[in-house]
Amino acid sequence: MLGGMRILDLRRTFIHTHFVTDARRLPSERVREIERGIVPVLRQLGIVVGVHLAPGTPPGGIEIVLECIPAARELERIERSLRELVRPIPIRPPTTQAVVADAPGGGATPARDA
Repeated sequence: MLGGMRILDLRRTFIHTHFVTDARRLPSERVREIERGIVPVLRQLGIVVGVHLAPGTPPGGIEIVLECIPAARELERIERSLRELVRPIPIRPPTTQAVVADAPGGGATPARDA
């Protein structure tokens, strides 16, 4: 069994704060769950900008992107809240496809369920 999702790193760009996670894929209902969970925290802090999820850049996974760079105290509270929000979300491994090689010269074909 895979563990829960974790925040691995924090990156700042010119105008955004990226929380890098260890998740490679998330179903859309989990994305909405994260957004619904963090928006009230942002509003309590007086932050009215958005938050979205973005594909990760290796070696990290999916990034939760806050569309601002909050002050240190607010950033700490946001990160703590995000860690609590994502902890129960199971990470899903990347999709893989098995390939079965045919006889020499025959090429390869995707494996089929028996």
